[in-house]
Amino acid sequence: MASAAVPALSPAWLALAIGLLPIAIVHLCYAISVNAGHVPLCLPYLEGCTSISRAARHGMANHVFKAAMLPIAGLMLVYWSVAAQWLRAQTASRRKRIAAMQTLGVIGALFLMLYATFLGVDGDLYRWLRRYGVTVYFSFTVLAQMLLASVLDRGLLRKTLIALCAAMLLMGLASIPLQHLLADKDVVLNALEWAYALLMSLAFAAVGMAWMRRRVRLNFTAPNA
Repeated sequence: MASAAVPALSPAWLALAIGLLPIAIVHLCYAISVNAGHVPLCLPYLEGCTSISRAARHGMANHVFKAAMLPIAGLMLVYWSVAAQWLRAQTASRRKRIAAMQTLGVIGALFLMLYATFLGVDGDLYRWLRRYGVTVYFSFTVLAQMLLASVLDRGLLRKTLIALCAAMLLMGLASIPLQHLLADKDVVLNALEWAYALLMSLAFAAVGMAWMRRRVRLNFTAPNA
């Protein structure tokens, strides 16, 4: 059985979609929830009047969030495989680091699916699943992005990812003492959550822009009968 070449595909749009669509969807859900009276109107990045989960927990916003984020999580599974393939093509070493990146990224995407599936479902078990789902998604995805940056050679993409990941790491570390020291901790933690999610999405978009600028293409082969 022979193989036929399949036209080379650009993965840039995959990364850009994963980076930009969640930003649009989360803000759309927030607007829907504000209009429905489920959450107050504010600048959540500064005022922290609501969490992302609460903004997407009720009514139509919940349906929109699930309908969008579940497919996006599926695209993330593809993205981490593509990113691993791209990195392996650039370097013969660091294979273990690339494999770890892909594994962490895939686990993060699976836990995003878990979180989105049970968001808005009542019950202590579902609340526990949501809490750990979003925690693992955020932490493992950022760890995967850090590993991606560590494999890259020096350049704009590496610097951008390091800056974004460093900011997210500082936010994560800052949230630990703040939740024990502040009386109105929810406001600060909500604001940090919005900023953290934004930076994480921008890291995907940064990879997409780099792939577009470098004209990265993926080549596949298809069997001929």
